[in-house]
Amino acid sequence: MAVQEILKRYKKIKYKKLLPSLIGILILIFSSIYLINLSPYTNNSSANSVEYVRAKVLSVSSNDSIIGQQTIRVRLLDGKNKGTTTTIARSYIVGDANSKHLPIGSEILLTIQPSNGNQYTYLDRYRIPGAITILLVLLILVVVVGRWRGVSGVAGLIISIGILSVFVLPRIIAGDSAFATCVEGAFMISTVSIYIAHGFNKRTTIAYASTVIILVAVILIAVLTVHLTGVIGNPGAAVNANEQTSLIQYAPHHINLLGLFLGGMIIASLGILEDITTGQAAAVDEIHKANSKLSFRKLYLKGLSVGHEHIAALINTLGIVYVGVALPTIVLTELYASGGPLSVTLNNETIMEAVVRIIVPSIGLLLAVPLSTALAAYILPKWYQYKTKV
Repeated sequence: MAVQEILKRYKKIKYKKLLPSLIGILILIFSSIYLINLSPYTNNSSANSVEYVRAKVLSVSSNDSIIGQQTIRVRLLDGKNKGTTTTIARSYIVGDANSKHLPIGSEILLTIQPSNGNQYTYLDRYRIPGAITILLVLLILVVVVGRWRGVSGVAGLIISIGILSVFVLPRIIAGDSAFATCVEGAFMISTVSIYIAHGFNKRTTIAYASTVIILVAVILIAVLTVHLTGVIGNPGAAVNANEQTSLIQYAPHHINLLGLFLGGMIIASLGILEDITTGQAAAVDEIHKANSKLSFRKLYLKGLSVGHEHIAALINTLGIVYVGVALPTIVLTELYASGGPLSVTLNNETIMEAVVRIIVPSIGLLLAVPLSTALAAYILPKWYQYKTKV
């Protein structure tokens, strides 16, 4: 009997959904293997071109005669001298924790330039293998735990990154309006990724409509908030207001910092909006399926009670995430850019930008809950009634 029950369960497996999941896992694995072994080395023919090669650290020793310098013995992984060992000098700032963070066996990037006598020079740690490895672990967990929905979620993420990489970033760098480009990219991402991630169904359509409406509201609120607070999106406000800003200002094409700040905030709001709108549409749908006799008001209130829990969790998460990401900058502000009373410190550009980044998406989140719940509570029962009549 036990064997028969197991066979029955296996027959119920949805192979049409299992196959894409397996294909997705294989694509992730092979893509990760490719990226881990991705080499920056190219055999340039130009006499003055710089070549980049990877090398594996065999030993690290400090030079006692020269303070602030290390001697690193490495084995070359790329280039004409691949497989050979050599030693290079590495300068570092005394007391810098990064000087000690060069484990044996780790990979580093070296440069070699003919004008420098074909000498190898230390450039940086090669971080791609480690980052791809941990990313692979994340993606496999997403697929294993989320199954088919996890695969579709990863597909939506890939499309979102693709839109940012292929459409948004090149246009901003080319000199197009950063704000307008980010707004266009946000609508493109919300249109494509939400359907890829959650499927073409009634829930997703309601979530998409809610997301678009709230996204327009977030754009208006972001512009109004920037006008009221006077923040300009200065990336170097923590210590030196001119150093990092000048790097962008000297770009081949003018890039408006305020537009970049606004656009980044709008795109960052997308993930929160999609999460809450799809969650509320699904919650209302399940409540309606459990009791199709509920009136619009009761269905709305029950769905809204679920949304209240989402609000408490997501706003707290949103604040923690933004503060955590901005923590080094905030610490630098406290150390070097304050010195006055609390009101002066809080008025600092960097602190105020972090506050704005929390407030604007939070307002969008609060508006998204009642709107998406109301749309789902009103539209879903009518769709089911129409389907029954047809």
